Amino acid sequence: QVVVRKRPLSGREAERGRRDVLDMQADAEGAWVIVHEPKTKVDLTAYIETHNFRFDGAFGEATTNRTLYDGSVAPLVSHLFAGRIATCFAYGATGAGKTHTMLGSPQEHGIYSLAANSIFERMEASNGAGGEGLVLRVSAFEIYGGKVFDLLHARKLCPVREDSKKRVNVVGLTQRHCHDIGHFASLLAASHDARQTAATMANGVSSRSHAVLQLALCRRAAARPAARGRRPLAGREEEEEFCEVGRMSFIDLAGTERGAATLFCHDKERQLEGAEINKSLLALKECIRGLDAGKSHVPFRGSKLTEVLRDSFVGDCHTVMIAAVGPSDDSVEQTLNTLRYAATVRDLSSSAVAPPPTPTLQLMPPPPPPPP
Repeated sequence: QVVVRKRPLSGREAERGRRDVLDMQADAEGAWVIVHEPKTKVDLTAYIETHNFRFDGAFGEATTNRTLYDGSVAPLVSHLFAGRIATCFAYGATGAGKTHTMLGSPQEHGIYSLAANSIFERMEASNGAGGEGLVLRVSAFEIYGGKVFDLLHARKLCPVREDSKKRVNVVGLTQRHCHDIGHFASLLAASHDARQTAATMANGVSSRSHAVLQLALCRRAAARPAARGRRPLAGREEEEEFCEVGRMSFIDLAGTERGAATLFCHDKERQLEGAEINKSLLALKECIRGLDAGKSHVPFRGSKLTEVLRDSFVGDCHTVMIAAVGPSDDSVEQTLNTLRYAATVRDLSSSAVAPPPTPTLQLMPPPPPPPP
């Protein structure tokens, strides 16, 4: 499922007299997003070119995070408790409102907290009704410069490996047992504070990495005695073992930027960051195209981002993409690029979600006998 969220005009844009060029029209089958792009002919005559995009849902500038969550992300919680892989990621240009959507603000909870609250409510109902002792374990990491850093362990560098079952794992990643929504909020704040951000010419506070928050729903297994010579955890004489039931991942993708946005930036590090971000997002797009075309080889190893996201596109998985866009006429190019990218993701057919079959050798039939 792919939905679009439009942010309101900022105070700076309103002061500069920028116009809203984005319309949304909902119907029974989804929503249309209409972009009125201002253009100029060769003879300097101004005209408007209209672009229409079809999505599963569209949310205007007055939409709250709660409304967005209920209309798109909330069903993923049911998939999590059914033992499946659920993924939600936010995509868009720098300054389009991705981090506000996912993290929220002091006045409004974001998608992270709303989902965690729903999970805790269902866990309490399940455990209170004689359930299987479900617990929630939280991990957070970022992909920066083609490397993975643990955001809950002082940005420790973690390698990415594939196990014998073809599952991608972040080796040595910290996983915290989360007790309640207050504990979750503290873990979320710690991971956000550790994330790589910087000021760019496109945005004063720009996320320079892809941030991944994973919520693993686990079942308590039988406890085993602590290993000899090893101190028990938290003063306990036994170490608990957990069996993962389902996993929910939230990916706040770094903001895309045009090359022109960093062309006159004298900070070489910012230029390299922008190039790496765009390269990883291009690799993600190529993987989506490969799945859509049913290719026997999909280049998931083209970047660390696609390696980590591979489970979100193959097998028994359910994914929601939130495309964040700005309404201003001076950012229409970035808006169109975001919508085109999101439309490509939406066109990923359900038949292409399963891994393509291994090709087999086809033998040619023998030639017919010569005529007598």
